[in-house]
Amino acid sequence: MSETKEACVDKLQPAQARALCQLVELEACWENLRRTPAPGPTVKAMRTDLLGRQKAYDAFHARLIAYNQEYRPKHVPELLLNKPSRLGAWCRKMRDLHLVVQHDAACGCPISLVAKAHWWADRIGLRLHKPRVTRSTPPDTMAVAIQDLEALSRWCDELDGIDTLGGQPVPPLLVPTQSS
Repeated sequence: MSETKEACVDKLQPAQARALCQLVELEACWENLRRTPAPGPTVKAMRTDLLGRQKAYDAFHARLIAYNQEYRPKHVPELLLNKPSRLGAWCRKMRDLHLVVQHDAACGCPISLVAKAHWWADRIGLRLHKPRVTRSTPPDTMAVAIQDLEALSRWCDELDGIDTLGGQPVPPLLVPTQSS
């Protein structure tokens, strides 16, 4: 687990909490774009899509380097949120971080971060044959985003321990492919 995930967010100075909040939103924005299906087959659409993804990555990567040069502990992106326990812990950390900065005008509503959390929850729910987490439309305020992250962490807590049966992993849901 990364150094930042081990740090207690309520012990961060306001400037570091603000910088981390902005960084994780850029990270989520880029990750969400990576998972978005490519647009139609036109070269212009594919080029525009690729440029958008590159721009999002460049913004995230530049902010990551700047953050890690200025603050300790360093932020290392969380790679796998594929289990209820991991996603739940991450959602709680992100909720706690956003509680610290909720009144800071420099931190906007973490729309991409909440979308990333819901994407992972959808994947977990599909794999475990559980219903999707109820959600509002994309959050429009920090308070709604915090509530969404809290709801997701509670949902994960309810599922924790369900991702194995008799010590054996639950196989992923097999989705039939379309034949040509």
